[in-house]
Amino acid sequence: MPGDTNRSENSQSLDFDTERAALKRLSKHRARPANGQGERLSLRITKIMKPYTKNEGPGISMLQRRWKDLVGERLAKLSYPIKLTGKAENRVLTLEILPSASPIFQHQSEMLKQRLAASSGGFLKDLKFVHKATPGQNGDKARKLRPLSAQERDQLNEGVASVKNPRLSQALLAFGEAVYRQDR
Repeated sequence: MPGDTNRSENSQSLDFDTERAALKRLSKHRARPANGQGERLSLRITKIMKPYTKNEGPGISMLQRRWKDLVGERLAKLSYPIKLTGKAENRVLTLEILPSASPIFQHQSEMLKQRLAASSGGFLKDLKFVHKATPGQNGDKARKLRPLSAQERDQLNEGVASVKNPRLSQALLAFGEAVYRQDR
């Protein structure tokens, strides 16, 4: 039995040695970063445009991309930046917000303005809030769909009768019903 303990110690030391050799080899060979062509192009464009936009700061596209990080997940669900107007110290950011969230944004507007000004280069004069149109607002009424006639339903069923896949036939029936129900 003394040979068995010696064998397990040898295998453990062998594993340790191979692991150490693998770590040493990996520390010398690093992979290239997986940056796509678009990222490299974006960096080049930024370098070229920097002298022309030195007083402008980042644009609306950067704010839209990083919106969730800038204002937090809760406020990001309730709002979205849509427009950045003005130059230098007179910039105004227009946010599209839910009408029910208006008190939250009015209460936190100063904090948001400071946080967004820091991220947009320090130039943000004011925030402007625009309410999102919700369904049923502005006199829009939900369209009532007319029911299909018996003749139209028979035509749809005849058209899908040769389809063997049940999921496909259901999808085609739903599509046909939507086409027939459209206002013409």
